[in-house]
Amino acid sequence: MKMRLGFAQGDMTPPVGIELGGYAGYRPNEGFHDPLHCKAVVLEQDGVRYALVTLDLLCVDEPLYLAAAAAVAELGITRQRLIVCAIHSHAAPLGVLPGEGILGELNCTDIRDRVRFREYMDRVVRILTETCRRAVEGLEPFRVAVGRGPVPPLGSERHTGASAGGSLTALRFRTDSGRELLLYSFPCHPTVLPPANLQCSGDFVGCIPKYLDGKMAVFCNGAAGDISTRFTRREATFAECDRMGQMAAQAIRACLKDRPLRAPEPLRGIQTGISLKLRGTDAPDVAEARLASATEVWEAAATAGEEPGKLRLLRSKVEGAWVNLEFARKLPPVEALTLPVTAFRFMGVNVVTIPGELYSTLLPDTETVAICYANGYDRYIGDRGAYDRGDYEALAAVLAPGEGETLCRRLKEILASI
Repeated sequence: MKMRLGFAQGDMTPPVGIELGGYAGYRPNEGFHDPLHCKAVVLEQDGVRYALVTLDLLCVDEPLYLAAAAAVAELGITRQRLIVCAIHSHAAPLGVLPGEGILGELNCTDIRDRVRFREYMDRVVRILTETCRRAVEGLEPFRVAVGRGPVPPLGSERHTGASAGGSLTALRFRTDSGRELLLYSFPCHPTVLPPANLQCSGDFVGCIPKYLDGKMAVFCNGAAGDISTRFTRREATFAECDRMGQMAAQAIRACLKDRPLRAPEPLRGIQTGISLKLRGTDAPDVAEARLASATEVWEAAATAGEEPGKLRLLRSKVEGAWVNLEFARKLPPVEALTLPVTAFRFMGVNVVTIPGELYSTLLPDTETVAICYANGYDRYIGDRGAYDRGDYEALAAVLAPGEGETLCRRLKEILASI
């Protein structure tokens, strides 16, 4: 089987004023600390092209993904063979087309100048297309090495601080001309930088490439809906981003050490859709009462001088109740969503894509790599326990309890079929 690889990257740093995502409230950026990138990896297998594109954004909603797919079709990359995912930095803009799609109003609540934001998203699509074009122009034979290892202590369970699950998977590619690419995935929430930060940044994952010997480095975020840096970061600064980025780079180098380069094996996979039920919404007055109650508890704890960790958890309950109120006001009257998913196998690694923030507990199989924030953004996808506990993530979820388990069961069946 004839296989070739090409890769390229482009600068997609937004202009000043474009809103940052990830935290509640209006957050127009005031410049950038480090540039935001679009990175494209194109694999050609017997003349058929597949592309993985990562964007330094908070998310990629389905309308943005479909716009990207339409733009790269001229390069011989069909929608069924395209993955577009976000690194999920909370110091980067949302990846949404304002007002489009079933969740279009929910996903852009804090965007005030929608016309200007749409202009930036159109620019992102143009940069994505040009980056894919340069990747296609650079296609050449290659060899690849695969490494697996533990995730360093970059994050933990976001409510308790317990050790996070998941694993680190890294692939090293070398083309016949000597160009090298590192592709790696592990679960994390890039939230070292706080809501008060208004500088664009890839957060700590944006710092990883500079510690990987100048090679092009591509990060795909894993199942991290229940994982946070809340208990593992030492401080909320750019210096801490650098420290954690260096730690991640060290782990990537370690898991690839002494791994031999070998001829690529055929890629096999499928893109499909999985229909899942939406949760019911509160009546607006009930949602308003929930928000008032959560706010009262948080403010009382703050007045009493409660320690910061507990205050942050109580604040997250307020944020969840606020999102719940937005759902009550804006969620359209539909009963189900069809989530776009891809499942494939390459070099002995099983990979699934998830259009949202999957709990790590739903995919405990460390042999399967989940690429989240991919081809859509259907919010948090939590386990039943999250709903039973009333976690912020469950309040901010659009899917009904139990649908996360259904999704992962279906994905395992699809993997088994290929």
